[in-house]
Amino acid sequence: MDKQRSMIESPPQEGLKTPPLKQTAGALTGLLGGLALGLIVHRWPHPSLLAGVSAIEPVGELWTNALRMTIIPLIVSQLVCGIAAKADAKTVGKLGGLSLLTFIALLVAGAVFALLAAPPLAALFKVDQATLAALQSSSAGVEKPDLSPPSFGTWIVALVPSNPIKAAADGALLPLIVFTAIFALAVTRLADEQRRLLLGFFQALGQAMFTLVRWVMKFMPLGVFALALPMTAKIGGVTIGALAYFIALVCALLFGFTLLLYPIAMAAGRVNMWRFARAAAPAQAVALSSQSSIASLPALLDGARRRLDLPDTVTGFVLPLAVSVFKVNRTVSSLAKLFFIAHLYGFSPNSLQIATFILTIMLLSFSAPGIPNGGPGVSIPAYLAAGAPIEPLLLFNAVETIPDIVKTLTNVTGNMTALTIVARLSGFSNSTDSYETIADAKPRSISHNDRVQSEIVAD
Repeated sequence: MDKQRSMIESPPQEGLKTPPLKQTAGALTGLLGGLALGLIVHRWPHPSLLAGVSAIEPVGELWTNALRMTIIPLIVSQLVCGIAAKADAKTVGKLGGLSLLTFIALLVAGAVFALLAAPPLAALFKVDQATLAALQSSSAGVEKPDLSPPSFGTWIVALVPSNPIKAAADGALLPLIVFTAIFALAVTRLADEQRRLLLGFFQALGQAMFTLVRWVMKFMPLGVFALALPMTAKIGGVTIGALAYFIALVCALLFGFTLLLYPIAMAAGRVNMWRFARAAAPAQAVALSSQSSIASLPALLDGARRRLDLPDTVTGFVLPLAVSVFKVNRTVSSLAKLFFIAHLYGFSPNSLQIATFILTIMLLSFSAPGIPNGGPGVSIPAYLAAGAPIEPLLLFNAVETIPDIVKTLTNVTGNMTALTIVARLSGFSNSTDSYETIADAKPRSISHNDRVQSEIVAD
């Protein structure tokens, strides 16, 4: 009976193999090749070249969809196994509470960083009337979205989905997470035999999804090329002047905060910085190519288990939750956009407006899906309340493709940082080979066979 209970509490997990150097180099070659050819097509838009781009574009969409189709089953299976594998509801509740507090603390850290760095950097851009007129003209024909935000009551009610299948199909991840967490807690109340049966199903489902992702990743060089080519062919040299500076400003701030997350993980998570970098690197590669923090989940899981040696109890709970609801870039990128628009149009939001803006962005960050362009237009009311005109918002939202890449990189690094902090606060030591959980349970040891069979995802 003890052996069976141990099997339930520590279900084996399987990941995906780290892509060999040849495949990684192939993905980089595909990215650079797509960017270079895209610039050529944009510079010389010959009909035959444009036809070739149109023919290649569906390949990138096909590859992205193949990757994304595994995400919902993977999130559900990992959350169920991460929660239900520990029959201690107190443990689950403590992990959830610590995760939420950690997410909020990192979002606040991002806001403080942006408040200090964004205004002086935005002020370096010289504004002239020609630039302002061009910005207003460029946004004139953009369709304006519905700016009416849902009421607080509506948002609360929507957290519990009346149809979880529809929530999954609609990409409403926060309601899906709520349902999955409640379902997993209900599983912990079942008899051992029934609980073991359900856990075996979800464990097998997760392993099957890992296998599918591995197959999809074999085509990463082609997929990345097919994504980069049409994007660059469309954008080309348009990103000049104010638009180019906006992109550079957001990317620079996000890169800066991403680098800051490394010492934060070392200090607050008590993890060696080099180990942390090695654990995060595969997921960061996926983030750069897919622009999806959710697609980086398998790589995050495997990096945390193999590079940081964290047990499934923590990784299987915190990481699926983090990639679904935690977008640490939002306070940095949103404040950068607000201050740059304020500089362009010559207005200065007051302290109350800035505080309200930060709080609103933090709340919205928990509802935006972790996919490319996951929440366009959702945060526009927050900018308008801070005094920003709508014209630059519509225009800058249209050129978010490049910043989105860096946003995803920051999000994925933030997810791994949050994991190390939660692991430490919940009683797992990241600095030694021994762990003590908040339930006084030891994680399963990692044998040589486990390391051979375990596979890393590099989405």
